[in-house]
Amino acid sequence: MSLISARFSRLVLPIAALAAGLLAACSEQKPSVIQSELAQGGAAPVELRKVQVQLNWVAEPEFGGFYAAQQKALYPMNGLDVELVQGGPGVPAPQLVAAGKVDFAIVSAPQLIELNAQGGDLVALYAVYQGNPMGVMVHESSPYQSLEEVWKSDSTVSIEQGLADFRWLSKQYPGGKLKIVPYSSNLAQFAGDPKLAQQCFVISEPVTLELKGTKPRVFMLGDSGFDPYNAVLVTRRDFHEANKALCASLVRATAAGWRAYLDDPKPYNETMARLNAGMSAEAMNLGAEKQRGLIETDETKRIGLGGMRREKWQLLLEQLASLGDLKPDAAGKLPDPDMLFVWDIDAGTAR
Repeated sequence: MSLISARFSRLVLPIAALAAGLLAACSEQKPSVIQSELAQGGAAPVELRKVQVQLNWVAEPEFGGFYAAQQKALYPMNGLDVELVQGGPGVPAPQLVAAGKVDFAIVSAPQLIELNAQGGDLVALYAVYQGNPMGVMVHESSPYQSLEEVWKSDSTVSIEQGLADFRWLSKQYPGGKLKIVPYSSNLAQFAGDPKLAQQCFVISEPVTLELKGTKPRVFMLGDSGFDPYNAVLVTRRDFHEANKALCASLVRATAAGWRAYLDDPKPYNETMARLNAGMSAEAMNLGAEKQRGLIETDETKRIGLGGMRREKWQLLLEQLASLGDLKPDAAGKLPDPDMLFVWDIDAGTAR
């Protein structure tokens, strides 16, 4: 199952240094000519624009809508030939898109902000997770009923200390006597220690444990107030400015793919399970249930799946600044949240 650090670790490679190597390997992408399955009556081949979307992990439910859009030919319907490039440990998805190696990538909102602070210029087009998919899990026998109770206790907690999510918890709930131990993806350690608390990703560790007969109690990080967008589709600002119609088409098809996945995830989970030997279709189906409320909310029912708000980006900027991850400029101002995302609420698509 997934390693949290590969999805959400802090960026450590300077953009300029990585870009020099990556840009040298880039080649101009040209439209491809593909015989569309949608063509009827011997219609001529349809010319599609070929683009790559770099995922930040392997095929799992967090990407279900992208695979649904691909499987249902929603991308070709919108003039696109989309290649979904699987990620994994050590795959620097944010840096790859910032350096121009790929046109689009999936990142977290904190990663976008931190990367831009290092000299990148990414913009968000679509946010899969409206709520933070990170959590802390304890055993059902645990006496603790909230994150605050855990953090103010003398519990042993297995986490990655460098992640903003957990530094935020320590800032919000000071005074505890926690014993912090390094995060390990070995769930046997958690299962064998009823007093251990451990970080988790909503579709990953809790699902694995549940299918093995150990159902943990999960406290979501968003309950602490640290609730950034995640699984965010991003591109470079200059690419968006030069290809607004293309970006809007990608967002439109992706939103339709997520609608299809939310309505019936099973056929797409079967496809992803064939691509990811580490997660069964059964596990993906359970993961799809657990993530649904973080993807489809009352707000997305108003503004559309993947929609974003200025106020939420502004809050994240302030939270990262309070943690020392973001420095104000010479005038004492933080970045303008309007420069971080492009979303037309009225149209329900990228602007």
